[in-house]
Amino acid sequence: MTPAPPSPGRWERWKKTEPARLACYVDPAEIALRYAEPGPWPTYLQRSADPRAAVRTVYDGLAAQGLCYETAAIDFDGFHTAQQIIRPPGEVTARGGNCLELTLLFTGLCLAHKLRALVVLLEDHALAAVWLGGDLDDFWSSGRPAPRDHLFMSQGLLNSGVGAAAVRAALDGFVADGTYLLVECTGVTAAGEPGAPSLRRSFEEAVAEGAARTARGRIGNIVDIAFHQRGGLYRPYAPPVPTPLADAPPPDTPRRNADGRDRADGADRADGGGRAAHPWVRPGALGVRALGDALRRAAATEPALAAHLDRPSLTREDLARLLADPAPAPTRPEGIRLREVARGLALAMDAHAFIAAWMPQAAHPAALRRVLLDCVADSARVADSARVRPHGLAEHLDAVVLYRPVADPDSRSALLRFVVHLAVAAGVDTADPAFHDWCRAGGYDIAEADRLRLRFRSRADDARRRLVVHLRGAPSQDWPDTAEAWLLDERGHPTAEGPTVPCQPTAEGVAEALCEVLDWAHDLPGDTLLHRVDIALPTRTLLRWRAEEADVGTRLGAHHQVVLHWGERLHPPQHLRRLARQADYRLRHVEEEGDEVYGAIDWVDPGAADARADFEERLRKNEYRGALGLRFVPDGRESLFEALVAQFPILLWPEGTVAEWTAIEEDVRDRWVTLPGGFTDAYRAAWSRADDAAPPLAGLRAVWDDRPWLAFCRTTGTHTAGIGTAARSTRTRGRR
Repeated sequence: MTPAPPSPGRWERWKKTEPARLACYVDPAEIALRYAEPGPWPTYLQRSADPRAAVRTVYDGLAAQGLCYETAAIDFDGFHTAQQIIRPPGEVTARGGNCLELTLLFTGLCLAHKLRALVVLLEDHALAAVWLGGDLDDFWSSGRPAPRDHLFMSQGLLNSGVGAAAVRAALDGFVADGTYLLVECTGVTAAGEPGAPSLRRSFEEAVAEGAARTARGRIGNIVDIAFHQRGGLYRPYAPPVPTPLADAPPPDTPRRNADGRDRADGADRADGGGRAAHPWVRPGALGVRALGDALRRAAATEPALAAHLDRPSLTREDLARLLADPAPAPTRPEGIRLREVARGLALAMDAHAFIAAWMPQAAHPAALRRVLLDCVADSARVADSARVRPHGLAEHLDAVVLYRPVADPDSRSALLRFVVHLAVAAGVDTADPAFHDWCRAGGYDIAEADRLRLRFRSRADDARRRLVVHLRGAPSQDWPDTAEAWLLDERGHPTAEGPTVPCQPTAEGVAEALCEVLDWAHDLPGDTLLHRVDIALPTRTLLRWRAEEADVGTRLGAHHQVVLHWGERLHPPQHLRRLARQADYRLRHVEEEGDEVYGAIDWVDPGAADARADFEERLRKNEYRGALGLRFVPDGRESLFEALVAQFPILLWPEGTVAEWTAIEEDVRDRWVTLPGGFTDAYRAAWSRADDAAPPLAGLRAVWDDRPWLAFCRTTGTHTAGIGTAARSTRTRGRR
């Protein structure tokens, strides 16, 4: 019979007859937050090109924690030979751990660093085996076991069918050829007491000892922690609930709001409410500064609050004490503001703990930034919030609370939107009962959460499709005379090809052709509500036409995100082909070497471009490696513009003369994760505001040839028979 899933939040004794249940004692998110490198958010979402070096980093980092070795904990009253007490990570930190507990900690950190780590159970010992064949995501994305896994493992455990001798021979071979690394995890412990033997070992000594221990001990089992967690049956246990605060009210005592009134059950739970706090969760620097400032201001008008100024750190318990302060209900703005900030940060800390436990993979830096900007998009403080550059999950949650819309008095709406949007972006289903439990515990509206989930899912589905319109014309013409269109799926593959539409080579004629293309796309079977329209334009038209303002009943950009591409990339002219090949390399630099949150862009002054020979030499030396921004209007420099747009997949230039560039460049940096769609958002905002209130981003034009567009150009534009024929040939080959 299949064992029942473990009860969430319940830390049970381990039954040795169920080795797979060891996966319940490993929570990579929590372990990483406790033991990873210092900082507001651990680096466990990063990957390493050198797995062995990454294992060394994990080992040395754990060894630096000063952990002690301690024999297994024994409950003499309830002792059973088939069961074992496993200390939670917090207790190992305080009191020390045995070989199995230290191995589970080490394994959790390895998983957090995207390293596939196994627990090797010997007859009277435990150690870790780390696979060096790739990172954990690559292993799972293949959908198959690692090469030669069947020689010693089956379904995440020891393959007992091949025999003990074959398992040992296979493992020895894997260690010898560098496929696996065996690590003696007790080597991370601090030196022993004077006169007692020390277990402390260097990384290389721990690797040698791991191989030696395995060679002389009988292998009882091998447990692939990630395999069993991935199936969802063995979810990590939550750490045991610590003893409630001494000054917390007993469970049957009615809880009261800060104003002294009785609080309804389930309402305003951000005041502590006797709930267990997560000791590793702290507010970020934004929250600490905001609360400190609010506390100093409030203490000046309510002296009873001055006692809270001396707290050396800011924990969940500190916020609970502050909100439960018996001082009279605040009547001054400073006291009201203090409690508003404290309640919001308490909710943010609870959300931090939940995200880290339930969907740690969602806390990718670029995703955090993108979702934050979405959550504050309707806020009157959106300009201020965009300039804030939070680092890590805690600071992003602080920013959600501090820069939420004014209409959200208790921060719950903004936090709920943040968590749901982050989940949908990561492909995590908020229909999970664990999410609903968190909503109920925090006083969130589950019905609103479900509405948000459907909205964000629909938006994500719309964003995966794009309508591509290629407007072609003679090189000597300012305006195209032909429009071709394709509907692409989420992989960038054409799913439908529109008819060729001739048009008058004028702005009005091009707009009319766009109308016909949109009519064709909307008449296709199925749901074809289009969110994004990609328009490929000739060089001369790029400099003369604002495609998002084309009249298609409304302005095209009113209902669509409009992204511009260089049309000749589909079929580059002979004199530009060598330059066009540079686009792939520069885009790779943007993706791999640039800041994924704040971008990688070089800005060029007009003086540098005027010295044409020197500028071209700098281009040949690859001094501008990724995206390029021009600090001048390229009108009258069409040959230079064409050469630049050919070799730079991302090229920005101003609409008109700019007296001061700092605000524009900072806006590009701050909103990088929203681009290229963010340009259309900025243009929309500019349509309804005075010039001095328009977003700085609205002053720029952009060509943005991203990875799907370059792939589409390679498969569609390399056929000499013509663009339309190329698309049909590609689609036909795909069906065969």
